Amino acid sequence: MATVSVGTMIRDGYGGPDSCHALYCALPRPECTGISILLTGNEDAYRPGVVTVDIGPPGMLGFH
Repeated sequence: MATVSVGTMIRDGYGGPDSCHALYCALPRPECTGISILLTGNEDAYRPGVVTVDIGPPGMLGFH
């Protein structure tokens, strides 16, 4: 199921295979009942409803 969805995202211009797979994992889907979070350096690139966390702050990587 993921292959078809990710392939469709790539075809529709959402990005390359890695980006589209990450986006697929972050979107709600029937087989995953928890909340998925997408770590990104560009939170504005994703539509409303995608839970994103900015990887830019120094504390995110354990450095203070």
